[in-house]
Amino acid sequence: MLTLHSLALAVVVGINIALAMQIAGYMPRLKMEQFSTLFQYHWWAVLLVLFSGLGLLLAYPAKALTNPVFYLKLLAVIFGLLITKLLQRSPVQQSAQELVVHHGRLIALISLLLWIAAVTGGRFLAYTNSVLLASRFF
Repeated sequence: MLTLHSLALAVVVGINIALAMQIAGYMPRLKMEQFSTLFQYHWWAVLLVLFSGLGLLLAYPAKALTNPVFYLKLLAVIFGLLITKLLQRSPVQQSAQELVVHHGRLIALISLLLWIAAVTGGRFLAYTNSVLLASRFF
């Protein structure tokens, strides 16, 4: 389950990093229109992350639910996906060049920081838990 979660998350984070770099202007050869196919893979990978994450949560609920790092990771993923949805919709409403001019770099930076926080938080979950199994209290 962890392997599936990691691979699906790699797809999601990789596409988001490419999107943020393009919006920030660091990958000018990559056009916003090329992301339409990538977004299909992205949202399927998000579903895999969701289901594998739920599986991991069900395996050790006390480990995650008693750890504040879990909630920070969850918030980073939620806000990262909201920004992705915003960026996915924006090329239809305005050109990519206008988006870069109007706070695009800031949005891209926030997106990058959120995905870094999500991945880092996920790694720290293995080391920051104080409770592994709820049965330790019974």
